[in-house]
Amino acid sequence: MNKAVVPLLLSDLARNLWAACHLLVFRRSALRWLAPTPGNFLLLLALSLAVSFLFDFVSEGWPGQWSPAGVAVYVLPAFVLLVFGQILATRHGLWRLGLAPASVWLAADALLGLAQSLLLFAGDHNLVPQGIAGYIPLLYTVLYAWPILAVVFVFTRALTWPWWERGVAFAVLLGVFAAWILTFSDERLWYSTAPEETLPSTSRLVEEEVWYAQPRLLERALAGVQQERSDRVDWYFIGVGGAFYQNVFRHETETVRALFDTRFGTSGRSLVLINNDETVMRQPIATRESILRALKTVAGRMDREKDVLFLFLTSHGSEDHQIELSYWPLELAGITPEWLRQALDESGIRRRVIVLSACYSGGFIPVLKTPDTLVITAADTERTSFGCLDDAELTYFGRAFFDEAMRRKHSLEASFETALLAIREREQAEGFESSEPQWWIGERMATELPALERSLFPEQR
Repeated sequence: MNKAVVPLLLSDLARNLWAACHLLVFRRSALRWLAPTPGNFLLLLALSLAVSFLFDFVSEGWPGQWSPAGVAVYVLPAFVLLVFGQILATRHGLWRLGLAPASVWLAADALLGLAQSLLLFAGDHNLVPQGIAGYIPLLYTVLYAWPILAVVFVFTRALTWPWWERGVAFAVLLGVFAAWILTFSDERLWYSTAPEETLPSTSRLVEEEVWYAQPRLLERALAGVQQERSDRVDWYFIGVGGAFYQNVFRHETETVRALFDTRFGTSGRSLVLINNDETVMRQPIATRESILRALKTVAGRMDREKDVLFLFLTSHGSEDHQIELSYWPLELAGITPEWLRQALDESGIRRRVIVLSACYSGGFIPVLKTPDTLVITAADTERTSFGCLDDAELTYFGRAFFDEAMRRKHSLEASFETALLAIREREQAEGFESSEPQWWIGERMATELPALERSLFPEQR
């Protein structure tokens, strides 16, 4: 290729992208900047495909595979606009109009595609405020129709079409594009090849007796939480087992509660929320609402300045730092760091010990930090934890920290250090990458914890 051709192509590409910016604000000046040459049309088509690939990659994730068939589907809108351009060129006798609508639309599609990819990434990583997140699907629809409306408006206005012809042109193009997206909505340039987790297709929650028992079970559990004792520091325990389809989370929640009620004296000041068919007629299920109500109830019974909340959550965790709450057929929102921090702050409980047994749970620590908080997690922000098997009694972390270390040691820090060594040894022996459990403690909690532990561990009384 002639060396002079490359700078010209890049210069025209910049002009076309700038023309797209004018187009998206419905300015006819877009036509002055537009350089609709065959070479730039192909370059813009490649750019639009690359941005579409980026969006699919962000959406589907890794690992995945390239889909050549998706290319044919993705070029169809450009072909439709080429037809529209030929209609314009024939009607007005201007050959330059043949490539113009498709070229400027591809440039606009690339710019808006980048915006959609950033929006998708922000949504997947909880960077979008909760009040706005619900409007994202509507925003995608607006971003889809926007450049089509802009193309019709700018070109037909510049060519002095009557208003009704503009309306017809927009309706026809939008109808074609809508039919295209409905027909090929499942088509991608990149498909995830990650194995899908097979969830049970039934649960006892669909039984009428079980469903109507849930409000009563929650009220009974909340009513059973006793008032604090003014002459001592009381510890209150809330346990949450999140994923309904694996018994390990149920058993771990029940085991840890039993440990606290017997060894640490929280009997009457503890409750559990568990998603599991085995307990659904005995214990309330775990949802954001039931967790919030549990926190508020405990806050109302304890001395929120003096007493201590021990909050334990065990479930699957995700790379975007959510702890799973699931119980088919309900569609339950997971626990995010931001939601948990807000729920704890609303409760008004000052002293908090939070233990998270989930993959990637270290990602909760930055948000949960307060001077009066201790956070212990089963893994750091980028690693998985192990032992989440249906036939397991406890996870690796749960066994090492609660069932082994806390039954023998007389402080939380000593229990954590002992568990950390045991977990590393077991993971190394079984060939797993280290999960790196985390410990973070606020300044005031670090000072006050030794005295608080004297009310927790009976041996130190």
